[in-house]
Amino acid sequence: MKSLRSQISFNTVTSIAVISSLIIGLSIYVYEKLYVEFVSAEVNAIGENIAVDLIDFIDDPAGSFYQTEVLLRLGEYDYAETAYILDNDGNVLNMYIGPAGINKEKTPLGPFEEERGGEVSNDVLPENRSSFSHVDNSIASLALGLHQIKNKVVVVKTIGESTFPLGKFILVFNLQDALRDSRKRYITLVTPSVAFLIVLALLISVRAQRKVFQPLNTLIKTMDSVVDDKNYDVKVEEIDREETLSLSRAFNNMMSNIKAQSEANEEKNALLQKQQSQMEKLANFDALTGLPNRQFLMHLLTRELAKSRMNHSELGLLFVDIDGFKSINDSFGHDIGDKFLIHISAAMTNILSKDHTLGRLGGDEFIVIVPNLPSKQALEDIANKLVDAVDRTHIFSSFRFDSSASVGLALASECGYESSNLVTNADVAMYKAKGEGKARYTWFSEAMLANTQRKVLISTRLSQALEGDAFYLSYQAKVDADENVIGFEALLRWHDDVLGEVSPAEFIPIAEQTEKVSLISMWVIKRVGIEAPQLIESFGQHTIISINLSPMDLNSNKLTHFIISEMDTDRLPSKNLEFEITETAYMNNFNVANSFFTAIKKHGCRLALDDFGTGYSSLGYLTKFDIDTLKIDRSFVNDIGSSKQSELITKTIIEMAKSLDFSVCAEGVETHEQARFLKQNGCHALQGFLYSRPVPLKNIIASSLAR
Repeated sequence: MKSLRSQISFNTVTSIAVISSLIIGLSIYVYEKLYVEFVSAEVNAIGENIAVDLIDFIDDPAGSFYQTEVLLRLGEYDYAETAYILDNDGNVLNMYIGPAGINKEKTPLGPFEEERGGEVSNDVLPENRSSFSHVDNSIASLALGLHQIKNKVVVVKTIGESTFPLGKFILVFNLQDALRDSRKRYITLVTPSVAFLIVLALLISVRAQRKVFQPLNTLIKTMDSVVDDKNYDVKVEEIDREETLSLSRAFNNMMSNIKAQSEANEEKNALLQKQQSQMEKLANFDALTGLPNRQFLMHLLTRELAKSRMNHSELGLLFVDIDGFKSINDSFGHDIGDKFLIHISAAMTNILSKDHTLGRLGGDEFIVIVPNLPSKQALEDIANKLVDAVDRTHIFSSFRFDSSASVGLALASECGYESSNLVTNADVAMYKAKGEGKARYTWFSEAMLANTQRKVLISTRLSQALEGDAFYLSYQAKVDADENVIGFEALLRWHDDVLGEVSPAEFIPIAEQTEKVSLISMWVIKRVGIEAPQLIESFGQHTIISINLSPMDLNSNKLTHFIISEMDTDRLPSKNLEFEITETAYMNNFNVANSFFTAIKKHGCRLALDDFGTGYSSLGYLTKFDIDTLKIDRSFVNDIGSSKQSELITKTIIEMAKSLDFSVCAEGVETHEQARFLKQNGCHALQGFLYSRPVPLKNIIASSLAR
């Protein structure tokens, strides 16, 4: 690539050469013009002198010695080509061929060269020649004076006075050869000087260019240093020349802008890096506890499992669930619940080593990844520490909380080092621990997985059962002290084509977890609305139909509106309905339950507190319950006759209920001894296998008709 300096130098040399050539050409042109004028003047003078000298010899015979002698004076002139002496009649008296005419094959202006046979001589014609009349008419006819014909100068002079002419003298001068030779001499003399001047001009130009380009070179070096060093805090000197001054100022302004932009970019980059760090933290860490989140945990678990598989080492996983967290959230609000989770996560972090990773999956569920596990006992030791760290009274924000943790344990080798299977196994084991009483840990087993798979199948089939109307109701009779039927409890049953008979104790908890229980309750209520009139017709208007509600039903506004709508349209006989809810569910949702029951009781329904005595109610709470019936749990009834303590508790419950004007119903009555004790102590209603098993409606109607 050509540089600017070389381009300028080339242009300069070219310009100088062109201008010099033009000057030389012009000078040659002027020189030749002047030379022609000079030669013309000289030839004219020569012709004048020769014509004067021939006056004395014009009358001599043609070719006389004296004429020849005068003509031979022209030999001093190299470019004198020919000369003629003519008489007044135009006859050639004598002729001269000079040096310029000797090398011509034929004299351009006369025929005489051929006659000389090409002889090179400055001689004149011999005296005995008589052919002088053969002179070219173009010359002979020329007027007196100076003429320029075909690069030749011809002068015609009168011999003698112009008034008495004796003859004419004609001289032909070869101007072309004279000019050529003169031009060569001129060029030879001028060329070295011009070449010297060109070189001198080039040197001066290069030196001037170096000086002119110095600021530009400095600017280029500065720019190169900026590129190499990434240093934008530089400036160049602003030289007092218009172009370089503008360029320098533009460069300095540009560098100032780049520096400012660079500083702004650095600030933006720092901010972006900070934001990226925050985004990575948000993407990989739980915003509440600061622990690794599900995404980070699953990536980490996948990497650790790959290492363990490669190294043939063991990896353990603990799945931790905080027992009773939902109750804390519902009772004290999410703000306290969040603080409780932060407190618990810190407590668990403190008992783990740096090689263990504790993370939050979501809600109150955590997992602990333990790589390079030496033994199963080591994982059990960690589980014991976690249970102990959570299973105690926690005090913060002026609150006291008793909590516990259920922990599931699983090994990577037992699931083929697959992350999803490992988490599932630990999760299944955790639910087993929770089902066995909480505040403990449990190892995963294949039997648990089969149970879990059955739960998944039940959950899937539940939706199909609701759509296909696969549920049905059985009714268990309630009798008074005289063993007269006074009511029935509606009990939900499910026969599935795949699963067969599924117990409510199995599918109701699953329905509660999948939030399908309210849909099932709606089905039960709608079905009772269809079947209750038949029971009332068969057993009398006093017959009470009891319907069980799930604790989750208390929080369902949709279910509440549905029940009220059914009663408002008389599809449900509200005066014959009694809704039952367990004592524990009532206490865990006390405020919500009271709102629900207030709305229901406005329509004349009865309310019953089921499984009384197994929860944690007190006399203070009983005075606030807007209920009609206490149902004594079967665990107390079963021990009547074998446990004085159970009999005392049962008797106390009956007396307490009476004092509060509650009706009392004992469930699970299976022996006459149990029935007799309950009747003797004033129990209002009895329910159990002693009187009736749960049977479908058609069987009850058939038996009533048979009586």
